[in-house]
Amino acid sequence: MNKIILVTSCMLIIFLSACSSQNVLTEEERRIQDAASEAVTGLLFENDLSTLASYNIRKDGRVVIKFHESVKEETYTDIVTRLRKTPGIKSVYAEQGGKEVCNQFKIGNKM
Repeated sequence: MNKIILVTSCMLIIFLSACSSQNVLTEEERRIQDAASEAVTGLLFENDLSTLASYNIRKDGRVVIKFHESVKEETYTDIVTRLRKTPGIKSVYAEQGGKEVCNQFKIGNKM
């Protein structure tokens, strides 16, 4: 019984170590994410959209942003355009209501 507990504990430690090592960011990746997050948060706050959009920033500076259905097309287009011009943001993919609204491969993205 003790051997089973010991083996199970060791397997759990190895499994958790493997999972956590995949999520560790380098200092440079953390800097990129922080700068991009600051830009996105600032634009959303300035435009009273902080409760109407959610976003995820990849470690390389790519932004995925989802706008609530109530956000007007001209508003989210302006936000995406401004984000794409922001140094440190590699590309922007935007969705609204589950549909793509601003393709990440359109002109203005730094791929």
